[in-house]
Amino acid sequence: MNILYLAHRIPYPPNKGDKIRSFHEIRYFSQRHNIHLMAFSDQPGDEKHLSELEKYCRSVTLVPLHRPRQYCRAALSMLIRKPWTLGYFSCPAMEKTIRSNKMSFDLTFIYSSSMAPYSKLLNGVPKILDFVDSDASKWLQYAKMKPLPMNWMYGWEGKNLGQYESNMIREFDFSIFVSKREIKHLPEAIENKKIHFIQNGIDLDFFTPVRPKGSGRTILFTGAMDYYPNVDAVCYFARKVMPLVRSSMPDARFMIVGSNPTRQVKHLRNIPGVTVTGFVKDTRPFFADAGVAVVPIRISQGIQNKLLEALASGLPVVATKEALEGLAHTSNLTVAEANGTAQFAERVIEYLKKPLTTAQIEVSRRTLQSDYSWDLNLSSFDRLFEKLYPGHSTT
Repeated sequence: MNILYLAHRIPYPPNKGDKIRSFHEIRYFSQRHNIHLMAFSDQPGDEKHLSELEKYCRSVTLVPLHRPRQYCRAALSMLIRKPWTLGYFSCPAMEKTIRSNKMSFDLTFIYSSSMAPYSKLLNGVPKILDFVDSDASKWLQYAKMKPLPMNWMYGWEGKNLGQYESNMIREFDFSIFVSKREIKHLPEAIENKKIHFIQNGIDLDFFTPVRPKGSGRTILFTGAMDYYPNVDAVCYFARKVMPLVRSSMPDARFMIVGSNPTRQVKHLRNIPGVTVTGFVKDTRPFFADAGVAVVPIRISQGIQNKLLEALASGLPVVATKEALEGLAHTSNLTVAEANGTAQFAERVIEYLKKPLTTAQIEVSRRTLQSDYSWDLNLSSFDRLFEKLYPGHSTT
């Protein structure tokens, strides 16, 4: 099939949540179909990744997204009582690119609900929307964490996006989420047969166990450090949990690894034992130097890829209930749930004092192989394609 794949960001490099899943979808689909990618470009140097994407796509079109202009569109969208998320990703250049395309498509695959409005430019073409997670739920969680006036704004966005998500589920042939948690705010959608749940995966050949090179007293957090849930998580851990850990283990270090740290995150360097690296090309050396990974996320939607990466790298993980809810299950995985500051510190100290055995690591990785294989999980799309095009899902 000829598949038009629309994405709100260029799906390369696969180094952050949304790009990881979209890249693997394209990689997997390209084994059986002709992929034509159209995506927004919002970072300097995005064009240098074209050659990598062209390995999997018959065509790649990047449309520049100018942030100041899109912020204005987002504000105008609020004035007409529409979610600002849709206003931000509303772009005449993208509309023109889609309209001017002469290719005949068998399927429109939309990655992220913010791109769903563009599907109306392709009437008569079956369409699948991969929500991944619920933006509406995310904004509603933000509203609970923020003071006025931002809590009102986030609450307004969450409510309006929730209505929009319901509408999109009705309009698309199939809607995809990573787990049932993503539709808790949409009770009427629970039994909808157009909704399917497809988990993420992990590349076990890329992330492999390596024994700590140093003391093994390093506590690791990885993620984009301009993303508010990550900022909130590391600030909480560094200020509340880390002092308790160091009172028992004075040589313990907290390593915050990720791009674009905010000013708030950079200030954490002033706390004894805390290091903020900023952007790194490869996180694997940091996994190799750590004794435990932490995911103290308090605002969570979807699945925490950082959690899967740590487990695949042979690290135990201490995480909040919110972070673990994205997993189908945690049996046979070396993860510990921590609720509250004292328990978080206790769990971290336990893992630092008693590293995992080789047998424990192997059991955890076997579980990842059986439950979080990208190709196995993404094969669910083959069955959906077959329903839309019987007998033509693999051509």
